Amino acid sequence: MNLVLLVEGAETEPRVYEAWLRHRLPALHRVANVADLTADGYVLVSGKGYPSCYRRIAGLLQDIEANPGRVQELWICIDSDEDTYEARYAEVDRAVQTELQNTRMARTNPSLEIRILIQHCCIETWFLGHDGCLRAGPQSRQLVDFKRFHDVSTDDPERMGRYPGYVTRASFHLAYLKAMLLERNHRYTKQRPGVVIEPSYFEALRARCARTKHLASFRHLLQALRAADPVGP
Repeated sequence: MNLVLLVEGAETEPRVYEAWLRHRLPALHRVANVADLTADGYVLVSGKGYPSCYRRIAGLLQDIEANPGRVQELWICIDSDEDTYEARYAEVDRAVQTELQNTRMARTNPSLEIRILIQHCCIETWFLGHDGCLRAGPQSRQLVDFKRFHDVSTDDPERMGRYPGYVTRASFHLAYLKAMLLERNHRYTKQRPGVVIEPSYFEALRARCARTKHLASFRHLLQALRAADPVGP
């Protein structure tokens, strides 16, 4: 199986998705371009942020079309930010459908599966889903206040709003994650995400999905991974 991923960010997402694929689909190896794919490989492309990531869709579809039958899956991974999940999904889908009209994909690559994976509201929201990372009794005043506002260990991180003083939900979710991990002696930055790329962290998120109805958008990634490796756990 050959896979192409378009991720929104230039720093965190490439590191995270590469680590998660290495964990969940170890048979896949990364190559630079679609033309380099043979069997069991993937190409990972950064969209360099939103909305510039949309401009990469056309080029990737052209590359896939130029190599008929070589790519089975195209994943487009984008934050919802301040939008609802549904609104951002519809926006991405419109962009994809518009670009598909300029291709002969239905004839050259009829079996291509295009999956839109929305990180609601951002990838840090998913990371907040590790319910073992938030201390029962936080030490910092900031984290005490954050937990009182929304306890991500018991309440769905995807339903968390914006704490007063933060411009966006995403900026608050990032601050919450940094504070939560710091009390576990882990540091998180966009350039060095650290512990969140470890297999155990991914498995903690998967376990939470298994026992709760939380992290609904993360479940779509789990479904995509299962589809790519149906014999895996």
